[in-house]
Amino acid sequence: MNLLDVQPKLRENEMVSDGERPSYELCLVCYPFYPTKDSGRGVDRYLYELIENLRELRTNVRVLEQGSSVGAWAAGQKLCRLAADLLATKSGVYHAVTTMAGATAILLGRGPVVVTIHDLLPFQVTSYNPSFKSAFARKCTQICVARADALIVPFSVTRDELIASHGASASKIHVVNYGVDHATYYPRPKVTRSTTRVLYVGEVSRAKGVDVLINAFASVKKTHPNAELVIGGKGRDRAVLEALSQSLGLSAQFLGFVPEADLPELYASAAVMVFPSRYGFGLSSLEAMACGTPVVVARTLDAPEFVSDAGLLVTPGDADELAKSIGSILADSSQREELSTKGISRAAQYSWAATAEKNRAVCDAIFAAR
Repeated sequence: MNLLDVQPKLRENEMVSDGERPSYELCLVCYPFYPTKDSGRGVDRYLYELIENLRELRTNVRVLEQGSSVGAWAAGQKLCRLAADLLATKSGVYHAVTTMAGATAILLGRGPVVVTIHDLLPFQVTSYNPSFKSAFARKCTQICVARADALIVPFSVTRDELIASHGASASKIHVVNYGVDHATYYPRPKVTRSTTRVLYVGEVSRAKGVDVLINAFASVKKTHPNAELVIGGKGRDRAVLEALSQSLGLSAQFLGFVPEADLPELYASAAVMVFPSRYGFGLSSLEAMACGTPVVVARTLDAPEFVSDAGLLVTPGDADELAKSIGSILADSSQREELSTKGISRAAQYSWAATAEKNRAVCDAIFAAR
């Protein structure tokens, strides 16, 4: 049966009444992540919001999690725990939020299985991850593409690549965008917005392009001597990046992990939020847009799809182009106002409630078609 024949057709913001929903237990398989909004990891946040909003829909959801996995040894131990937990669980649908969790469920004969594939970075970028980790992730993705009952991806570009390069069936791929918490992230007119503050929030690593941002900022300082660079987040490259900043004579502020309670005002205080990642879009860009902060984002993978014309897109790794875009925003108040308005409007199109509703619709269809 073609899943598209049974999947509910939801219009924007349309909700399905409880009486129209099938009744079953949905098992959300979290490995190797943990549902929280306090870790700074994007998939952790995705899980937290998905669970909270599924429960708002009165979904009978079982959360299967083994805690956060940092390092190969801990990940291996928790993978064994995941296998045991799956064997002890019998649910109507298994929704794995990573390919590692999905492949494990499939190989253990659990089912039906829905798998979220957040990106295809193990096939695209290997220089920042150990070769074994990338190879393992690639194999898990291949298993999920071949054997999962449905695939959920956050971007059309990922869907298109799965079809073109990995032989995935178009009929079982569903694009469900990430969301933003509009109760937390919204314009704060009472917060004084600096006209000189350049902000980055995310993993502090070269993979995310923070080195490119620092090099670009050195050029920005030549034409905007009062500009300040604020970097929020944690990451394995912080010491290297602090050294780079010092070597260029900069005094960038490295804040470390920023609690969510402090993020809205931090976004609202900046003239521009920059996300120069060498691969992929960051939730912090969407949150900043919701707060009315102009964004500059590297034009890579999914970023153009999310940002559209509501921010400035630059070539990843190009410090000169990044510096010009940052400088233009710092110099032009009318451009800041235009991008702020566009960003708020663009971010309004995404919500975690819609993410959960559409995830639930895919799972409902799979349950009905089993």
